[in-house]
Amino acid sequence: MSLRRWHLYVGVFLAPSILFFAFTGLIQVIGWQDQRNPPPPAWVSWSAGIHKHQAPPKPRKVQPQPASAPAASPPRRDDHDDEPFVPLKIFAMLTAIGLFVTTLIGLAVALGTRSMRRKAGAILAAGVVVPLVLMVL
Repeated sequence: MSLRRWHLYVGVFLAPSILFFAFTGLIQVIGWQDQRNPPPPAWVSWSAGIHKHQAPPKPRKVQPQPASAPAASPPRRDDHDDEPFVPLKIFAMLTAIGLFVTTLIGLAVALGTRSMRRKAGAILAAGVVVPLVLMVL
C-alpha cells in the first residue's frame, strides 16, 4: 500500500478528533471555560473536561461552612487572572484555527476523490464512533 493511501486513511480517521481538539484548544487559549461571571455554557465545560482530562467534568459538591467559621478569606486568585493578551497567545489561537481549517480542507480533498469516497466516508464514520465508544467505556 502506498504512503499516500496510508496518509489518507490515517488522516481521515483522525480528522474528527483533530477538529475537536483544535476547537477545544482554541477555547482553552481564550479561557472561556474559566469564566466565573457569567459561567460558561455547559457544553464549554464538558468539552474542556474532555480536552484536558479525557473525561467529562464531575459536578462539584457544595461544601457546607462550619458554624464557627472564621471570617471568609479572600477568594483565591488564579495565576492567570490578569494575563495580558500576548503574542504567543495570538500565535496559539492562529495555530488552532489553522489546524481546524486545514483539516477541513484535507477532508474535502479526501472525500472529493471519487474512487476513495466510499472508503473515506466509512473511515471518517469510524473516526467519529471509536472515540465516542472509548469515552463511554
